[in-house]
Amino acid sequence: MERMMMLSNCLRRCAFAVTLLAAAPALAAKPPDGASAEAQQLARTRAHEGLKLYGADRWQEAFEVFKEADGLYHAPTLVLYMARCQRKLGQLGAARDLYEQVLAEPLPEDPPPAFLGARKDAETELAAVRATLEAPAAPQPQVPPRDAPAPGGAEGGGSLLPAGLAFGLGAVGLGVGAATGLVSLSKVSDIKERCDGRRCPPELKGDADAATTLGHVSTVSFIVGAASAAAGVVLLVVRPGGDAAPDAAGTSPRAQRGVVWSAGVGLGRIEIQGKF
Repeated sequence: MERMMMLSNCLRRCAFAVTLLAAAPALAAKPPDGASAEAQQLARTRAHEGLKLYGADRWQEAFEVFKEADGLYHAPTLVLYMARCQRKLGQLGAARDLYEQVLAEPLPEDPPPAFLGARKDAETELAAVRATLEAPAAPQPQVPPRDAPAPGGAEGGGSLLPAGLAFGLGAVGLGVGAATGLVSLSKVSDIKERCDGRRCPPELKGDADAATTLGHVSTVSFIVGAASAAAGVVLLVVRPGGDAAPDAAGTSPRAQRGVVWSAGVGLGRIEIQGKF
């Protein structure tokens, strides 16, 4: 399917290149004064260059080349591609004007198929551009004032950073606990397979010690992770560092009211203190 689409695009561009200026003498609009067969050939060459730039997504350069070619020998197909370049560049107003120019241009009695196709494409693409230009702008989110009450009636807007750090520490603790626990269980299983009942070879003592140590690390990590997650929930609700609500006179009873938190983590313990 992808190859068929690529082949279709290639054939369309080739057809455009062949018919771009082949029927130029049949245009109702007269070419510039002094235009000649040499100018027509040069315009055709520049149009080929513009197509290569357009296919390479170099739309600004392609626009300049198409504009130069149209100045040498006018064709609505060139104006159509100028409009497409402007649309790709995000200049929708300029693209709309160029599309309208293609539609407003009178055609000869027996216009070439390329010119009819240019008018049809311009009509379709112009409708899309107009719809975009006339679409209402998306409303901007309103940022509440700094001293506005927090949603849900909470006073002040404390920082979420402590809660985020606590949740992060909890995730690390639980992850380490799970990993070391799995390794410990794997070592224990391996030792049991190599032992004869309750008797084990002396060389397995090191593995047994390592499995025991990993088991302790897993237990401590789970404790730290669970405690940190619980602390994160508390910090998420409290939000330390929030400002005091103003009194009836509109002034704050204290310059700042909040909670100062400190935390410490050690082997098998986690400490969180708060000063009100």
